[in-house]
Amino acid sequence: MEKLIITAAVTGGEYVSKQTTPYVPSTIEEIVAEVVKCVDAGASVVHLHAKDPVTGEAYSGDPNPLMKEYVWRIREEVDVVINLTTGGGRVGNPPEVWDRLVEARCKLGSEMMSLNMGTMNRWAEHPTGEIFLNTVSMLERWCGYMVEHGVKPEHEVYDTGMINVCKQIATKGIVPEPLHVQFVMVGRTGFLPNPRMLQYCVDLLPESWTWSVCALGRNQIPMAAVATVMGGHVRVGFEDNVYLRRGELAKSNADLVRKAANIAGELERPIASPDEARRILGLK
Repeated sequence: MEKLIITAAVTGGEYVSKQTTPYVPSTIEEIVAEVVKCVDAGASVVHLHAKDPVTGEAYSGDPNPLMKEYVWRIREEVDVVINLTTGGGRVGNPPEVWDRLVEARCKLGSEMMSLNMGTMNRWAEHPTGEIFLNTVSMLERWCGYMVEHGVKPEHEVYDTGMINVCKQIATKGIVPEPLHVQFVMVGRTGFLPNPRMLQYCVDLLPESWTWSVCALGRNQIPMAAVATVMGGHVRVGFEDNVYLRRGELAKSNADLVRKAANIAGELERPIASPDEARRILGLK
């Protein structure tokens, strides 16, 4: 079994702000410091969204300059695989602008970028409306941009149809295999977060592909434990869950990383370093 890759989604997406938790990092300095703590706790990958430095909400302007600053400031402080979202920047911009934003983001220096592999119903209120649009033609173009610029896509999968889209993209040769898939177990409008569902999804993947799991709220750590046992990888952090345990806010993403690392330790599964994660994921 490969060593365990722990991803820390440290900034939270559109659903996390200072109103959600006062501990979410929002300024550049806070985000960099939080990444360092997470790496020290066992994370080898960090996933980032652009944040308003005052409110901690999703940044309302063009997020790319801010993300570029995150990347270079983090690189100065610590060795870690940086994974940027493709979702930021859609609010207030028409779809024809999204291509430009995503292609430009591929040039900011990250090694990975997440990409939701289909259109979906939102599981909570969102300023862009009830539907999160990701057509197959959009996904093919954006995967092409990533490959062109040496960035590995992290294919975010919310239902089994999205697994089929991943396979189509691989068959067309748009992304070289093996792909890396992340099962996003949101419940409500997507996968139910339980072991039986996860096993079904894993059985649909080619054996050479790598996979990871993230789940929302109280399901984050239990599903991380299940994935650890099954040989997959895990994502924890404020983007999906802000609680260390029932009724107690985590004071740092590193608290959640440490919890996942402790579980792996009890299960005698070693934790991957950033360079080991690069080898497992086939990063350049």
